[in-house]
Amino acid sequence: MKKLLVALLLVAVIASGAFAQLMIGVSGALHMDQFSATEIKNSFQTGDGVFYGGQMEIAGKHLGLGFTANVSSYTVATYVQAYDSNGAPVGLRVYQPAMKFMDYDMTLYLSYHLFGARAFLDPFGEFGGGILATGFADAADSTLYLPYDGSFFTASYYWYGALGLGINLGPIGIFGKFAVNYPIKSSFQANWKGTNVKTDLYPYGWDPVLYPDGYLPKFRFTAGVKLIL
Repeated sequence: MKKLLVALLLVAVIASGAFAQLMIGVSGALHMDQFSATEIKNSFQTGDGVFYGGQMEIAGKHLGLGFTANVSSYTVATYVQAYDSNGAPVGLRVYQPAMKFMDYDMTLYLSYHLFGARAFLDPFGEFGGGILATGFADAADSTLYLPYDGSFFTASYYWYGALGLGINLGPIGIFGKFAVNYPIKSSFQANWKGTNVKTDLYPYGWDPVLYPDGYLPKFRFTAGVKLIL
């Protein structure tokens, strides 16, 4: 994956040449297990489940390389349950006080703008890789309630392909894009401090039976505004 990302960077830099332009934007991203226009509308109206953040892209006339970073925070109550070597629960669930979690969605991608990155009507496509991860919003919770090693306690790596449409009015542009996610087998589970301990966490919790490679929604819809420099 590292070699591919380096290759994407070199291609984008060479293709951009003297016509390179920098695009900086803010966006909201919604992950879904099935496409639903109603869900997209309701989620963006209420903000429920939407990852907010920004992106940066450098592009030539058609080809570009970009990076996005979006986060979503929420507060839930969790529990810790011990299991034996056969996967059977041992003892009672230990419930924890409500705590704040943070979900992270970060991608690196190569884009192609059909009519040019500055065109008034800007249909485009993207291909890239990303990580969808969960961690504590407050680092103190990681040592007080659910001690673990590492920055995230779950993370799902993925490839994705997306199609989008933008409208540019001079230096200001708006855009929307729909992506399909493809999970990568090398998903990550935290090394818990303890033996046979796992937790039930929403929404990207680790369940070795239901999600042996980590949970990853199938689709993502993103809408945003960008400044073209």
